[in-house]
Amino acid sequence: MNEIVTGSHLDELIRRRGQIVMTLRYLENEQRQVEQNTDWLDQAAYKSRVNLLDGLSDWYATEIGQIDKAIERIESNCYGVCAACHEAIEAARLETTPESELCSTCQELRDGLRCL
Repeated sequence: MNEIVTGSHLDELIRRRGQIVMTLRYLENEQRQVEQNTDWLDQAAYKSRVNLLDGLSDWYATEIGQIDKAIERIESNCYGVCAACHEAIEAARLETTPESELCSTCQELRDGLRCL
């Protein structure tokens, strides 16, 4: 893969990782405020808010993990190669989701297997 393209993907991954870290800090602060607030009139509303914050935090933590793996692939010169079929990942796919570790075909196959 072209070094300039890889460099721009690395920049995008690092930028996105920074955004997620800031978002996770915000969610942690929200979680603290929810837990410290003893004025909840409705226990269901409290649980709903906690579940929402937990779900968002988990989702963002997963995304950081994917980004970290992509950065490791860049550092080890394996970036842009499908982890399943070892063919090049489509450039358009990497433009939209630079953390992709599978080409479109292999990702579709994996998604199809999850539905079974």
